[in-house]
Amino acid sequence: MLNSIKKFLSLTNSSFTFNCYNFNQIYIQFYKKILHYTLILFILLFQYCGSNAFTSGSNAEEAKVEFFFPISVSENSAIIYIKCSASVPAYVGYSYNGSGNKLTSSIFESIEHYIVLPGLPSDTDIQFIPLCGLQESSVRFPATFRTVASLNDIFQRSFWIVGGIGADKTSIADIDFYDPVNERWYPSYTKIPTPRANAQIVSHKGKIYVIGGLILAPGGVGSVSSPKVEVYDPLENKWSTLASIPSNLQGSVVGSIDDEIFLISGSTSSDMTTGTLLNNVYRFNPSLGTSGVWNNYLSSTAIFPRTDLGYCTYNGSILFTGGRFYTDGTAQTTSDAFIPSSNSTTGKIEASISIARHGLASACYKPRPTDPFPNDLPIFLVAGGSTSTNILQPVDTILSSNRYEYSILGTNSNTFVTGSNLPVALYAPSMEVDYLSRKVYLFGGATEINLPVDSVYALDLSNPGLVPWVSLSTKMPRARFGHKVLILNR
Repeated sequence: MLNSIKKFLSLTNSSFTFNCYNFNQIYIQFYKKILHYTLILFILLFQYCGSNAFTSGSNAEEAKVEFFFPISVSENSAIIYIKCSASVPAYVGYSYNGSGNKLTSSIFESIEHYIVLPGLPSDTDIQFIPLCGLQESSVRFPATFRTVASLNDIFQRSFWIVGGIGADKTSIADIDFYDPVNERWYPSYTKIPTPRANAQIVSHKGKIYVIGGLILAPGGVGSVSSPKVEVYDPLENKWSTLASIPSNLQGSVVGSIDDEIFLISGSTSSDMTTGTLLNNVYRFNPSLGTSGVWNNYLSSTAIFPRTDLGYCTYNGSILFTGGRFYTDGTAQTTSDAFIPSSNSTTGKIEASISIARHGLASACYKPRPTDPFPNDLPIFLVAGGSTSTNILQPVDTILSSNRYEYSILGTNSNTFVTGSNLPVALYAPSMEVDYLSRKVYLFGGATEINLPVDSVYALDLSNPGLVPWVSLSTKMPRARFGHKVLILNR
């Protein structure tokens, strides 16, 4: 090391004589120079960067959101455009469905920013607040946008209109569905491969089952009952044929409970006086085998021998009311419930409807904890129908009714309460509940025999006994009666 220094000094100053004193002086002078130049460099950097840092800090403190809006909103993401008053970083705080606050930001300082919000749930309101720099947002309240509904979202919340008879007295194959959120019809979205009247139609695990019913007799004159089972998967847009019912069947009560579908009452022929089921239960599990498995057995208690009843499922039971008695075709008022888990009807006498009728629309309002109105009481609703006596199937005469009534479930009231009459007397309309809007919708029906209508009515379930039915401007794509309205999320 010392030799290297000597050589260096000899090259720079040949007359210089090395000794420890001289070395120490050089060492001191060298570091003085280093400190001197370091100080100058520091001052220059401070003058440049320090002033710039203070300026950036001032921008961050004073920058404001000039304007903003969501763009490129999709099912699961969105981009928030933000314009700031200065070149600063930007941030977006956002939340949805009580998920808690989330925060994302841009990477670089800029006046304009495009900030992505990823991983959003579809068909959901998103609340967000934009920020520019360090300032607390000049936007005092959260802005909101809604992510795009997926096809499955639309399918789940829509009303599916299935089956029924048209003005030409023939069975309708076309399935239409209506999205109440966007108030849009999707006509003829698919067709039933085998059109049928008086079929048992039910939503089960997100699919639509068309079971049995009446088809044209050989030769095209009259009708006969059928055991055919066809199922439609909306997401795959695919029809499949499953195992047939052990007997031909039409006009039955049908219910989906857990993994199985149950059929009770109804008739095995087009002549209800000779083919009506007496205490028979048909149970179908579509998930067993390649095409499902049917079981046929007797209930431990008597089941009404009727056709064309009003019905729905609630809390593991199938509720049913009205209908026509099989021996003489007279309309009925009494109600009951079948409990598959105990293979029996209930022990108590269920409430009767106020007017005997058959072909009445029916639905159950069954709020869940995740619904917008989870604390509403469950309700069994019935409306319309015919009060006439008739032993034919399909009927050839009707006396349509405008009566609407409901029974609160899960309480000790056990009564039907008469609400506002329908604006028009209707035979064989159909109805179902929209849980987002808390309304029940009623579709179609016939004012006179073979004169179906395309009208749609709605009633607010926040006060189901006092509010009136409202006629909607939207119309069904085709008039029909004796059809079924389904939702896939119940």
